[in-house]
Amino acid sequence: MYVSRRPITHQNGCHAGERAKLPGNGGAVSLPPKRTYSIEWIVAGIVLLFLGACIALLSRRFGYEINHAQSPIRLLVALLIASGAVHLLILTRIRRTPANSWLVAWMIGIGVILRVGAMFSEPILEDDFYRYLWDGGVLAHGFNPFTSVPEEAAEGGPKVSEELHALALDSGAVVQRVNHPWLATCYPPVAQLVFAVAHFAAPWSLTAWRLVLFAFDFVTLLLLFALLRRLGRSPLYAAVYWWCPLVIKEGFNSAHMDIAILPFVLGAVWFSLRSERIRDQAAALGLLGLAAGIKLWPVVLAPLLLRPLFRKPRALAAASAAFLGVLGIIVFALIPSFRLGDTSGFLAYGQRWQMNDALFMAIMWIVRRLPWVGAHASLVARGVAAGILALIIGLAVRREPRGIDDMLRRAMWITAALFLLSPTQFPWYYLWVLPFLVFAPRPSLLLLTALLPLYYLRFHFKALGQVEYFDYGIVWLEYVPVWCLLAVEGAMAFAHRKSRIKRQFQCGTA
Repeated sequence: MYVSRRPITHQNGCHAGERAKLPGNGGAVSLPPKRTYSIEWIVAGIVLLFLGACIALLSRRFGYEINHAQSPIRLLVALLIASGAVHLLILTRIRRTPANSWLVAWMIGIGVILRVGAMFSEPILEDDFYRYLWDGGVLAHGFNPFTSVPEEAAEGGPKVSEELHALALDSGAVVQRVNHPWLATCYPPVAQLVFAVAHFAAPWSLTAWRLVLFAFDFVTLLLLFALLRRLGRSPLYAAVYWWCPLVIKEGFNSAHMDIAILPFVLGAVWFSLRSERIRDQAAALGLLGLAAGIKLWPVVLAPLLLRPLFRKPRALAAASAAFLGVLGIIVFALIPSFRLGDTSGFLAYGQRWQMNDALFMAIMWIVRRLPWVGAHASLVARGVAAGILALIIGLAVRREPRGIDDMLRRAMWITAALFLLSPTQFPWYYLWVLPFLVFAPRPSLLLLTALLPLYYLRFHFKALGQVEYFDYGIVWLEYVPVWCLLAVEGAMAFAHRKSRIKRQFQCGTA
């Protein structure tokens, strides 16, 4: 069982309860009044509400039928970047702000209001939720979403049952607006169950789906509070996630299903850190398996959660059995999708999807220049990226985590590496990393909150017939600053470690 013994410190390095001192000033100086920091949180919350209201009102000009060339995309991007900047600024105040119950309630309340406003706005530049609504209806009515192709269901014919065709007609605009309608679903079985829950609540309803997402989202917040309390940290750190403008935009305006994964992942971490008892570890890996049943990416965290159990064979066996058992059921459910060939959404996503990527694009550029690659450049590049990720995971688990902090920090780096190496770096994929940044906030990665909204400029350039300006130009503005800051952080960490080793050596030889 992990126990955090690190004392709570302020940003200046003083332990809680000490007076701050400035080096060379000969004595103590007063910090700004506590009320000042509270006012900053109040102002930041009001500004985020104002910007959120502006985006909600602007959403009316982004209807499904509206030409993107006529939509105020650049204004949208400016508002999202401004929201990201406010979010980043208030995060710099967390360590200096006493977390009283009133301020925590304010933080929760602002986050709830932002979500409610987004839930009743027009979806902006995204339509993935139509696939969720269609899949939920298909499963709720007893059909297999892994073999039901929306285009075929809408058109009818000998390959489609009368009941499925009738369901497509009943869905109205939903089946007509599913993107990539010639493909069956690419979402795993647990995700399909979540979609079906929304359909049972209210058929074909985006509002019902958003309310389901809100339930998952609030559980995520409660788990963040629980883990922060376990670490002895301020609950205001939850604002890294709860006030993040990308969570509001991608989770509740665009209604992306990635929100539903997070409580399963955090629940897995919670049980893993709770104790080394067999039932807790089995629960942890079982939840991680369920998370992979929504989207497959959480499997990358399995080696990290299993690493502390290497010296406990029985717990290791139970946890591994729970994970592999759940994963086996998921793979079995996906078998019909593998048999579809060209109409398999799952295979199409894994083999061909590429969007808003920078590092993967660089890998592709190198791979394409290899004479033996030929038409398999995409698969080879994916293999290279997977190999780099495997190396990072191997480095992360080569030693047992030294405590709760270390475990969460390593989980953050693994998910961040997964995102940065991915062929598809949509803004909503950043939500995978965000909960771990609550516990290991890195300025380099938090910067993505303000930079990823640049992705939406792609719709502007595509409408003008100039999409290559984004794909090979602007996309680098999203990621190069992040890589540069990561390099600076790495250099500083290396210099700090070198200095610490030198001091230890000097103490040992004194």
